[in-house]
Amino acid sequence: MAASKRKGDIKQGGNPVGGIRAGGDPDSIMSCHPSWNFSMCDSDGAWAFCQKRLSDTFWTTVFPKLKDFESMTWSEIIVKANKQNHSIDVDSLNKVAQDKLAKLHIEAESLLSLRLRGTIRLYGFMVGPVYSILWYDDDHGDNNTCVCRSSLKHT
Repeated sequence: MAASKRKGDIKQGGNPVGGIRAGGDPDSIMSCHPSWNFSMCDSDGAWAFCQKRLSDTFWTTVFPKLKDFESMTWSEIIVKANKQNHSIDVDSLNKVAQDKLAKLHIEAESLLSLRLRGTIRLYGFMVGPVYSILWYDDDHGDNNTCVCRSSLKHT
């Protein structure tokens, strides 16, 4: 019996329908508009993102800024405004923040800081174009109580 007539033989040849596709352009995330994930919010501790801490602030500061960010692409948020919104190595975070990441079982090399206004920051990480919010820090600056200390003035 010829090899091509046997049952269970694998046939080769032809091109897959639609052609072979590469894994995609990693820069394509930068052309996307952001989405927000609140399921990872830390609801306990100094930077808790919870109703008790954010009742008025959420509607007057956080929500309007997130809504504003949605009109931009990640490139506009991170690349064009990189002095305000930027990646921070986990090793640069407050020791309490580093310990909290471990407790939350979050293994990240860096977090993304988003400046909302003045000394108010959100800290989180991205999975694709979705930003998972971890912490709300309303005291960013040169102090021991913020997620990531900054010695720069007006940052």
